[in-house]
This record gives sequence, C-alpha cells and structure tokens, in this order.
Amino acid sequence: MRPTLKLCAMCSDCPSRTFDDATKTKLLNQIEFYFSDSNLPRDKFLRETVENDPDGFVDIALLVTFSRVRSLLGSYGRHCDGDLVAAVAGALDTSTLLTVSCDKQRVRRNSILRPRAEVDAEVEQRSLYVSPFPMDVTIDKLREFFSHHVEVLSIRLRRHALSKDFKGSIFIELESSTSCAVLLQNSHALEYEGANLTVMMKSQYLEKKKGTEP
Repeated sequence: MRPTLKLCAMCSDCPSRTFDDATKTKLLNQIEFYFSDSNLPRDKFLRETVENDPDGFVDIALLVTFSRVRSLLGSYGRHCDGDLVAAVAGALDTSTLLTVSCDKQRVRRNSILRPRAEVDAEVEQRSLYVSPFPMDVTIDKLREFFSHHVEVLSIRLRRHALSKDFKGSIFIELESSTSCAVLLQNSHALEYEGANLTVMMKSQYLEKKKGTEP
C-alpha cells in the first residue's frame, strides 16, 4: 500500500508526510543506532558533528541524507525537505534515548558519550557473531527474526573490504551479556531459512580468526 499523503499548508503541490507505523519504527531504530554506543564512538563524521555543537545536537536534515535513512524513507523523501524533517522529528519524539529540539529541527542523544575504550569493552560483552545467512538477507529481516528471541540493539552485515559483498555472517549487539548467554544456550535450535546457525561471542570469533583471512 502506498503511503498516505496530505497537502502541506505551505504549497499546493507539496505532499506532507504521514509515516506508517512500520516506517516510524524503522526510522527510530536506525537513528537511535547512529547515536548509540556501538556506532557513535566509531563514526568520525557524526561524532565530530555532535562534538561541534555546544548542546550535542545534530540537524535532522543532515540525518535524512544518510543512505540507510534515505532507503527507509523511500517515496516519502522525494520532495519538501522542511516537511520531511518535521515528520522524522515526530517519529523520534517517542524515543527514550534521544531528545528532539523544541523547534523539531535537531536531535541529540540523552546520555553523555563516555571514553571509547570503556564503551567498547561493554559493547564487546554483549556482541555475538552469527552465520550463515543468505546473500539477500536484510537488516530488517534479521532484526525481526532475532527479536523473537532477544532484544536487539544493532546488527552489522559483515562485508568484504574491496567488493563490499555480504559475507553471509553478522555481528549482532544485544541488550546485555545475559541476553548473549541466553542466545548461546539456545543456539542449537536456531535456524534461518533451513540453515542451522553458528553462534559465538564476537570476541571469541575475532580471537579465532587472528592470523587468518577474514
């Protein structure tokens, strides 16, 4: 079903965005990920953008240019940038991790970003390596699959450095080390599209791969 559009009060040919619930959820998850402990310390551009603002805000108009957000917006994001920014701000208003500015133009994370070494240590304790997956799998499909078992914070598709082709494996960050233990304990029963999944701690996988090709 195509998105429901209504006319913007500013112009007769400018469609105002009314996101469906699925799009709102995907936008919220993606932008929360951008500001998360698992991404922000490693994202030089976004981190510097946050640090350059006295209050840690980032323009929503900038975030909607990011490729993953553009993909999620699809036909919603073709016209009327001001209206699009307002609609995205509305989708972010329900976040407990982010704060939208009073003018609905900017957003920031609620918590102060701690030193990277400290954050990385915590993220490592709640991150897993999982494989194999089909080459056409998407982050949305993976999030839906794993959400039946645990609360997912982020999913990274592992790709070859040169070709950028998907390797068939992922790194997944869960809400806690306890969640990792639960998934590991039940990994023998995990199956995706007929394939039994291999699950191990990300740190264990990286240690195992030392000195070999990724």
